[in-house]
Amino acid sequence: MRPSVLFWAAAVLYIITAVISKVVYPDLLPPPEAAPLVYALAFLWIMAVFYLRDWKINCLHKSYLYLAVMILVLSPLGWWGFATAVATIVTTRLIVHYEARNIERNPDNARKELRLILTTVVLVLFLVPIFRGAVPILRPETRYSAFRFFYLAAGYFTVVILSLKPDFRIFLLGEAIALVSTFRTIGLAVALAYFLRLVQLRGLGYNIKGRKYMLPAAAMVLIGVFLARYYVTTATYPEWQLGFLETLLYRPGVTYTVYEKLFHLGMPWGERGILFSTDPKGYVGSLFGRNVGYTYTIFGQPAYDFGLFGLIEAAFLGMALQDAERRRPTAVLAVTLMTLMIPIGIDAFFLSAMAFLAYLSVEVDVWKKDR
Repeated sequence: MRPSVLFWAAAVLYIITAVISKVVYPDLLPPPEAAPLVYALAFLWIMAVFYLRDWKINCLHKSYLYLAVMILVLSPLGWWGFATAVATIVTTRLIVHYEARNIERNPDNARKELRLILTTVVLVLFLVPIFRGAVPILRPETRYSAFRFFYLAAGYFTVVILSLKPDFRIFLLGEAIALVSTFRTIGLAVALAYFLRLVQLRGLGYNIKGRKYMLPAAAMVLIGVFLARYYVTTATYPEWQLGFLETLLYRPGVTYTVYEKLFHLGMPWGERGILFSTDPKGYVGSLFGRNVGYTYTIFGQPAYDFGLFGLIEAAFLGMALQDAERRRPTAVLAVTLMTLMIPIGIDAFFLSAMAFLAYLSVEVDVWKKDR
């Protein structure tokens, strides 16, 4: 089973759930609209076409394409965006050309040191906000402080570690970060990466010796993270009337409604604001007169920024996902990020990350041909 099957299933399920949510809560959400739904389905269809088609494009040319996307997406964010893109490109080329042979010969030994370094980084990032008293599970008001970036960075680095090896202890560490920070995104990303890497290595029927309850336990931990977020929501908004399960159904409808509004604001040629914003969620919130961040689904940014031309992003994402799946670790990371984008939306980080993962995967082929 290809890891991307999870993304396609999640995307279709999300649209269905969002439409159901808008029907179930007519007093809270407007009814679903035809035009945004057609655009969303067309986006997925074009993405699937470019993902499934065998493109006869030279690996070196693809490499240049992904490099260009990284630079074009990150540069408008400021000098640091351009510097990040250049540093990432240079570092990647050095790593690929220096380590590729070692990784091919003995992947576990070649990546062991990297996992150790990343685990240390995760622990440091996780502990800094705790020592500073920014613990959202205990103090919900700190969830939106600057320390949230420490939690998010720790969570995403944990995902990288799990893409290299599905270690249950690292999974628990990642879920602990999600529980303390109350970020469902982190909890979901960690669970996805762990599950996908485990399936890659052992298959769906894998029975872990002496640990047959590991996956059910992992599912319970993830549910705990979602319950923690619900607790913070009710603590922050005492007027919240929906129960836990009702909230889970309601949220897709809310995010999809934001997408519908962005669709109308961006058609037909786009406004070009979300992708090039340093605070995309805050930018979307400001469009509706709010000073909080809004998530906007995977279709929201292309529709608002580029209108009909936003469908070109679907073609790019489909091709990038296909290339990222050439390597197992990049496949896990790519599918995890793509699945997160379904409810959250595309921003400069996600789009450049997809370009980077595809570039990293393709660059290995370029290296092999140049040997």
